[in-house]
Amino acid sequence: MLEKKPIKKKIIHKSSPRRKSGSPAAKKSSKIKLIFNPRSGSGLILPLFSNLLFPDKKKRLFKITRPGEHLRKILKQLQVHGIDPEPATIMSPAAATAMARYCARENYALVIVAGGDGTINAVANGLAGSQTAMGVIPTGTANIFGLQMKIPADLPGACQRIAQGRQITIDLGKVDNRYFTCWTGVGFDAFVIKQTDWKLKKIIGALAYLVAGVASLFVYPFRHVHFRIDGQAPIQRGYLLIIGNIKYYGGNTVLLPHANMQDGLLDVCVFKKRGFFSFLAYFWGLRLGALGKFLDVEYSQCRKIEVLDRKQHVQIDGDYFGRMPLKIKVVARALKVVV
Repeated sequence: MLEKKPIKKKIIHKSSPRRKSGSPAAKKSSKIKLIFNPRSGSGLILPLFSNLLFPDKKKRLFKITRPGEHLRKILKQLQVHGIDPEPATIMSPAAATAMARYCARENYALVIVAGGDGTINAVANGLAGSQTAMGVIPTGTANIFGLQMKIPADLPGACQRIAQGRQITIDLGKVDNRYFTCWTGVGFDAFVIKQTDWKLKKIIGALAYLVAGVASLFVYPFRHVHFRIDGQAPIQRGYLLIIGNIKYYGGNTVLLPHANMQDGLLDVCVFKKRGFFSFLAYFWGLRLGALGKFLDVEYSQCRKIEVLDRKQHVQIDGDYFGRMPLKIKVVARALKVVV
């Protein structure tokens, strides 16, 4: 049964809900950088499938836009709120991380990232552990980080939040030497990401993952994932392992209902059965919100987890990471974010 295992939690004192003064953008003298990914959200989600992929946004539709025009609109909207950032257009995650790291080193007050979850991950890796805060304008296909943080999906709303929001400090997960904001997956979902045709993704957006997922069910070998939680015996196993920092997965579907980015914990969901029909059942159970009825799905929380296998596929925040044994841990209070 998908039930939360008891664990002692830290008491979190939430910041005041009042806005106006908490954002680094409120100070006119602040050094602010805008990191813009022109490739984010360039795919088109066909209306026929939008309800399947994003159940509470039935009219969600992503259109291919001219990057230069999009950047000008972002800058103009920020200027409405008196924010005049230094823009930087980046074309790769490595470039985004390097730029964010430079901003942290040069004591920028705020880095605004206009991109999807992959770009947000890259910027977070450059800012983690610094005093530079991150603001987010969600322009990706799914924008799951923005959904968790309740950041408006529209440009005016997101820019207003950056100008008037409050600053909080959140936890990050860490896989070996790379941070993640949302989750990491070990097993089938990482294999699906590896198999996804990126040219197709540019055309149909997140639907490309669904196409790759169905095709992968016929060819994936379904090897056991062996892992150890918080250094405790015995070694556990399953066929898919999701370690998350947020409650959403694959859109706005709730997979980890107890996840909290300020509790110093990671949430773990283990799928214990293998095969085509089992994973189809998991998929529909997840979409229908009925995964808690599955006796072969286990839920727990931890501070660290060790994956022991050498041949398992791994993804981090929706990007393929590789095949290797892993040490995963939570890094508490690692990143400042404007929400």
